[in-house]
Order: sequence, then C-alpha cells, then structure tokens
Amino acid sequence: MAVQLGQMEINTNKTIREVIRRLLALEDRIRGVAFPGMSRLRQVDIYSCGPAVITMLFSFLGVKTFQKRIVVSLRAQKKIRKWGMSIKDLARGAKIAGKGGFSFWKKANSKISDLDAIVNKYRFPVGVEWQGVFYEDADEDDGHYGVITRVDKERGYIRIADPFHKFAGVDRRFRIKDFQRRWWDSNEIKVGGTSKPRTVTDKRMMFVITPKGDSWPKKLGMTKA
Repeated sequence: MAVQLGQMEINTNKTIREVIRRLLALEDRIRGVAFPGMSRLRQVDIYSCGPAVITMLFSFLGVKTFQKRIVVSLRAQKKIRKWGMSIKDLARGAKIAGKGGFSFWKKANSKISDLDAIVNKYRFPVGVEWQGVFYEDADEDDGHYGVITRVDKERGYIRIADPFHKFAGVDRRFRIKDFQRRWWDSNEIKVGGTSKPRTVTDKRMMFVITPKGDSWPKKLGMTKA
C-alpha cells in the first residue's frame, strides 16, 4: 500500500491533511513503521523541538533521557525561550545526556543522497534543521527540528518524525522538492562576550547520534561536533 494524494502533505485544507495522516498511519500498520525502536515524542513546549529530537535519537539507541533534563543540563531554561537551541547546543546536550558514550555527527550543505545513504544503507534516523510546516499555528519563526525516517528517491518523498504537538506520533510525508526548499534555518548566536547576537544561517544541516567508536565513510563528509 502506498499513500498517493500528490505525494505530499503541504495542504491548506485541514480535512485533507487529517485524511492523509490517517492513511499514513494505516500504511505504517501494514508496511511497518520505519525505525520501530525510536519513540515518536511530543515536545514538552513550543520551544523544545531540539531537545525532543535528541531524546528521540537516543531512544533509537536504547538510551532513555528527557527533554527537560537536556535543557537544565545546558542551563538553557531562559535562553531556549528567547533563542531556541542551535546545533552547537544540541551537540553539547547530546554529549551530556550520552555520558560520553556517544558521538554527535553533523553536516551542513547536505544532499538528499546523504539522507538516503544514512537512512537506507546505514540504518540510522537523521535529525534535520528546517523550516517547519505549522499551518494555522505558524508564528514569525518557522525554525524547527525533526527526524528523517524514510527517504524514497524513486517516488520522490521523505517521511519526517515531527515532535510538534499536532503531528507527533505519525511521521509526516513531504515531497523531496518541497522539503529541500525548506531545509534551512537561521539562528541568533552570541559571539564571545558581546551582548548583541548575530544571525547565522544553517543550510541543509543534518545530524546523527551514534555509539562512540562508530565512524562514517569519508565521502559522506560527517564531522564530530
């Protein structure tokens, strides 16, 4: 069974979106959900998509951690409400949560072929930083984190585990070309002791958590954070 409906989920019609979600849930029951060992979590508040994704990636590895614990470990309770979390923050949080037993890998300017290789060949879920699709819940900042769980280049779609409260539980589906247009984000980063942050744009950022000692082929261009 394969869900058609334009091979996408970006649709302003709420009823159609709900039909697609139900069909995707049915497909998962018949075909089997991707990475069944990974928990599909709901972020604890509107700011915590990053900690939610780190928690999901650790759940795939059999490690239990908690979103709020990650935030507290970084002493980021105030920061996350104003600025969210950067990739650097997530890497630090993963290091603390993993107690030194895991590596946080990242790559900017990634390609769909990189996602395809990691998901389908090496069998790891992949975190991404992107412009989320929130519809009526959208605000001035669409910056978001999610987990890529399927890449189907032949049919031209990806599935993404989205921790946003309306979407958690059933991996969303987008056309690759629609996702690629939204695969970026801008963060306000404080540099050194300056009080004024500067804007840093991450283009096509992806990240993976692996057991310490695992490595990636050099051609993938993954670096430890």
